[in-house]
Amino acid sequence: MRIPHLVLAFAAAASITSAYAEPFGPIHVAANRAMYKGRGCPIEVVYTASINFILPHPKGFVFNYHWERSDGAKGPTHVVRPGPHERTLVVHEKWKLGAPGQTYDASATIHLNSGNEHVTEGSPTVHIECR
Repeated sequence: MRIPHLVLAFAAAASITSAYAEPFGPIHVAANRAMYKGRGCPIEVVYTASINFILPHPKGFVFNYHWERSDGAKGPTHVVRPGPHERTLVVHEKWKLGAPGQTYDASATIHLNSGNEHVTEGSPTVHIECR
C-alpha cells in the first residue's frame, strides 16, 4: 500500500520541478474597454499584457514578443532582457479604429518566444459601434 503513495508523491514532485523550468508564468491580457457605442470615432483601444516570469530566470534569459490584431496586422518584434529579479513586465498595444456607420469586434493577441517556448495569449473582444 505504501509504494503507490510514494510513486504518487514522486510524480507530483516531478511535475512541480518541470513547471519551474518554464521561463514564463501566467500571462494576462486586458483591454481598456469592453464596448463603445457613439459618434466619437475613431476611438483608441489600449490592450495591456502582464507577463509574469518564474524566478530565478534561466541563465541568459531573453525573449521577444509582438502583438497581432484581429484584423491580421502584426506589430513590430520587441526583444526583452528582464533583470535578474524582475517578476513582471507590463506592455501595451494601442489601436485606433472606427469610422461612422461601422461596427467592429476588435481583439489583440500577444505572442512570446524564448528558445523553444512559444506562448500566445488573447485579449477580450471589444465591440465598437460608430454612429
